[in-house]
Amino acid sequence: MIAFAPLAFLVIVLSANPGTANTLHNNSFDAIKGCLQFDDVPGYNDTPTYIATNTFRNVGRTSSSRYFRIGIMGKNDGHIRFGRSAFPFDEAVVELVISGWGNTQSVARRQTRRRNQSFTNVLLKEASTPRLLHKSRPLVFQLEVFDNGRVQLTKDGERRPFFEYSDSENAIPPDYMAFVKWDVDLVYFYDCPLNDGGVGAVGEESVLLRCSLA
Repeated sequence: MIAFAPLAFLVIVLSANPGTANTLHNNSFDAIKGCLQFDDVPGYNDTPTYIATNTFRNVGRTSSSRYFRIGIMGKNDGHIRFGRSAFPFDEAVVELVISGWGNTQSVARRQTRRRNQSFTNVLLKEASTPRLLHKSRPLVFQLEVFDNGRVQLTKDGERRPFFEYSDSENAIPPDYMAFVKWDVDLVYFYDCPLNDGGVGAVGEESVLLRCSLA
């Protein structure tokens, strides 16, 4: 688990309209500048490391929610879990599957695992989300978790969520977060700097052109 950093970069500052700032990334990796990188990703039935979100530098808060910026790079099946504790055996967590089933759909589940790694899943929502993920560029999005059990995922530069659901009877807070994989290698980017002023809205954007010195 390491901080992502380029070998070298050239910064050109361009004036931008607030609503289009995130579309200026000529290099898709500009979106993950400042994120932490997690690439030693455990398998689906391995024991994941749950990271306390109160150690994150970048957590957005409203009167009724917390939100995070996250990136995923890989062909398919991003898996994010969050819950109340670092070792959530015999207690429910939320599992979000991002573009599973051959990069075609996303689902939300309430999952309970036991120490022998047996588990039960309760499906909360499924939706068609074709071709969200890519093996060589990150999908960067905001994950917002509301106190009433509503969860929304919104891509950088967009206003409307590409996936959302509500589980008001079993609201689970995002106090701890983990990342796993299914059948392909993935790289996750987390604790990413937030987009000031809301989704896709900043005043002035730096376009970073990366040039390797090697």
